[in-house]
Amino acid sequence: MSRFNSISILVVLLAVTARGADERFDPKLKEFVEKFQGRGALPDNSKPLSPAETIQRFRLPAGIEAQVVAHEPVIRQPLNMNFDERGRLWVVEYLQYPFPAGVKIVKYDQYLRAIYDKVSPPPPRHFRGADQITILEDTNGDGTFDKSKVFLSGLNMARSVVVGRGGAWVLMPPYLLFYPDKNRDDVPDGDPEVHLSGFGLEDTHSGANSLRWGPDGWLYGAHGSTCTADVKGVKFLGQAIWRYHPATKEFEVFAEGGGNTYCVDFDAQGRLFSGSNYGDTRGVHYEQGGAYIKGWGKHGPLMNPHSYGWFEHMAHNGFKPRFAQSIIIYEGGAIPAVEGQVVAAMSLVNRVQTSRLYADTSTFRTEDTDPLIQTDDRWFRPVDTKAGPDGAIYFADWYDSRLSHLDPRDTWHKESGRIYRLQSKGAKAARPFDLAKLSTDELTSHLNTPNKWFRQEAQRLLADRHDPVAVPALKALLKHETGQLALEALWAINGSGGFDDALASETLTHANPFVRYWTIRLLGDSRRLSPKLQPRLMELARSEANVEVRTQLAASCKRWPAAIALPLVRELCLRTEDAADKHQPLLLWWAIESKAASNRATILNLFKEPAFWNTPIVARHLVTRLGQRYTAERTEENFNAAAMLLALAPSPEHVDRLIIGMDEGLRGDALQTVPATLKTRVSALWGSRPHTPALVSVALRLGHAPGAVAAAQHIADPKTAAADRTKLLSIVAERREAAALPLLLELLRTEKSEPRRAELLNALQRFDDPRVARTLLELHAEFGIKLRADAQAILASRSGWARLLLETVEKGEMKKEQVGVASLLAIQSLRDPQCDTLLKKHWGRLTRSSAEKEAQIVKTRQILAGGKGETKAGRELFTLLCSNCHMLNGQGAKLAPDLTGYERDNLDFILPAIVDPSLAIREEYIGFEITMRDKQTLTGLLVEQSPQSVTLLIAGQRTTLPRTEIQKLQASAISIMPEGLTEALNDQQLRDLFAYLQAGAKK
Repeated sequence: MSRFNSISILVVLLAVTARGADERFDPKLKEFVEKFQGRGALPDNSKPLSPAETIQRFRLPAGIEAQVVAHEPVIRQPLNMNFDERGRLWVVEYLQYPFPAGVKIVKYDQYLRAIYDKVSPPPPRHFRGADQITILEDTNGDGTFDKSKVFLSGLNMARSVVVGRGGAWVLMPPYLLFYPDKNRDDVPDGDPEVHLSGFGLEDTHSGANSLRWGPDGWLYGAHGSTCTADVKGVKFLGQAIWRYHPATKEFEVFAEGGGNTYCVDFDAQGRLFSGSNYGDTRGVHYEQGGAYIKGWGKHGPLMNPHSYGWFEHMAHNGFKPRFAQSIIIYEGGAIPAVEGQVVAAMSLVNRVQTSRLYADTSTFRTEDTDPLIQTDDRWFRPVDTKAGPDGAIYFADWYDSRLSHLDPRDTWHKESGRIYRLQSKGAKAARPFDLAKLSTDELTSHLNTPNKWFRQEAQRLLADRHDPVAVPALKALLKHETGQLALEALWAINGSGGFDDALASETLTHANPFVRYWTIRLLGDSRRLSPKLQPRLMELARSEANVEVRTQLAASCKRWPAAIALPLVRELCLRTEDAADKHQPLLLWWAIESKAASNRATILNLFKEPAFWNTPIVARHLVTRLGQRYTAERTEENFNAAAMLLALAPSPEHVDRLIIGMDEGLRGDALQTVPATLKTRVSALWGSRPHTPALVSVALRLGHAPGAVAAAQHIADPKTAAADRTKLLSIVAERREAAALPLLLELLRTEKSEPRRAELLNALQRFDDPRVARTLLELHAEFGIKLRADAQAILASRSGWARLLLETVEKGEMKKEQVGVASLLAIQSLRDPQCDTLLKKHWGRLTRSSAEKEAQIVKTRQILAGGKGETKAGRELFTLLCSNCHMLNGQGAKLAPDLTGYERDNLDFILPAIVDPSLAIREEYIGFEITMRDKQTLTGLLVEQSPQSVTLLIAGQRTTLPRTEIQKLQASAISIMPEGLTEALNDQQLRDLFAYLQAGAKK
């Protein structure tokens, strides 16, 4: 959602800023706050519409109607909502946002996350804030919430509420609180119980959110990207789905990654889905134990540094602009047009979108159908979505014109908020009811209703009761039913305490694949397995026809001990049909990796069987990763295991795959010692097989002297494959092999291919040698626009090189207009006195004021209005200037936002983004600045981290930097897209570029 997802590195800073800044900030920060100029989509002069007018602006599909069921002043700033067993709607009003009460910001960390002077204690001693939880009730069944009651007030950054287990669960970071209310009079029985502590509050638009009961009886929640967490010793850097078991007190990260995660929903089969702040997707399908794509720079690596891969968002076809932050899988039975579809609230674009789900191997892809809500009311901000007991869809609307966090003033419209119901035309409102008053048998009957809400609420109430008397009847249902009711019965049996090994023995062979799936899931959650059940699971591993059952079996293997898990993994690896699955190969890798250190011998025994090596999953997905795993964690035992794998490899092809993995594992910090077993094995390979680039790289890393000569030969050989050449240039640069420098410089002079020259520049920048700078200046005139910019960026990375660049201007050998603004700003940041003198003499003030940037926008408008551009010429300019980072119409790179779905025809949007690219930086494209111990400063996109290294993407080229050589790493508030990018273009070129950018833009 727009206000709960980052749009810039400064979001973190500004999201905690509000009125009363003099009370909220340490005095040292006041000046910054007072001088900061607001950016982005700030409040405008538009006025809020009345609730009735807002509804009138909705454009809805035929057969669908919308109603306002609650609005201000009863409800203001609604953030999260959930129904209870009486059909009442519990709403969190996030009125304290954006400042936590009672604390002061004292500083920011390197990513500009707020650090406070203290932590608010839990209630009742907490610092009282303005948040509250309100219960809305329709007392007469006319479809309008005519009664409201405040259940709790004075809360401080409350994010979510859900009812269950005899009270209300409130997520109020850093705490998960339980307010008992056994008599259900909507008055807490006393002070809350603190069940969890440690959810971060560094950024109040992110963090822990969206409580939801799972079908397994765990309480699930999402966690946004910008806040950290340290809960019960489990530390993670945001972007996760977590869960907590109220009875066992167990807390865990269920799955990690997926963007600025917001919302939790379960479909009829118990699959978990959540929204995201990424574009061109409808969210994430979360597998248990899965690792998903993250914003690697700002939000750090995955929790397990040996994950060696991750899952992506669901692939999507349809409306591309960001973002679907709150989604449900609608299965309410009352709106046939959207049954089984994703319903996505997209607050950034004032839209609600529906999308069909299609199987995509073991996961899903989505395709858009018609929008459910479109409106020109830019105040419409749907932030939460829920299906109701009446089968309708409910939306919480924050209702505000402001989107941007890039303003320290609290100018949010605190007095507004609406809740809407979307339903089939003419649908009747639900009459008042109370499921808690039903007998257990009556509750069980609701497990067979078509509306998923009633089934889920009945499940929750049965788990609340935890009544063993319910189990026999439920077992009978499970035995005789094969459809959805059988699965519901299994869940209810588990919630009632009746799931055991005897039952599992039967349900592992049940006709319903999701009964089998959930039997495995529940067995895995226990982290134990009866010896009697292992043969049944082995048979499933060999013969199970349903791919999702197989993926859950792989996921559970990560949780079971090696003696149980590894034989199952072996059988699953033999399933050739899963080699191309989007999830299964990595799930199997993660299961093996979880035993890699504790059970090396058992794992190596698997590889003593040549046939095992040759299975597609092992050959394509596991061998390379295992080679990487046993060289990345640098212990003698691991190196010996790597040597053993080389000895066991049954073919040269398998050796090659191992070597490639070992090369990855050895990246980064130089080895201090190498066990003789591994060194001897690599030396033997050197003497007995072709010197492939991967083998050369490993030999270099292990200190094998002939490796440097072989690397130089491969680099110089024009027949060397491009990917191999890139790899060898990377290792030579990483190790700064002095013997290779003359060759690299000579190749730069003689090479005609611009991409190859770019690779050579990327490698040369790591050599702290004046010959590099002199050669770049010598070749400067013959470089094209892009290479010239790359060369200048390299020269600007070291003080000595920067002086040489500026001195060429001083001597009249280069015109000052030839030096790009980005390079000049980089030189200025070096704070070198000689450079500063030359900068002041020839360029004066480098940074442009807001007025100057606005003048540039006006000038560009006038140029564009003065003539017509040619799209063909514009495409060539786009390829030259933009395509190394941006994609447009399927062409280009993904190092910056894909421009295809943006408002390219809207100059009010696109001109500020080009003239002032630092105005709003999406968090996944934040640049990072690294200062090396040799005083070089490098800036790029952080694309990978490991315990040994950090990898930046600089000018489209990957640069791996050993952590031991890094002095400082920090996020940059300046976009990696340089200012002044179009200033070198003449008027016609500018028109051509914009003609191409705007061609085919969606209206």
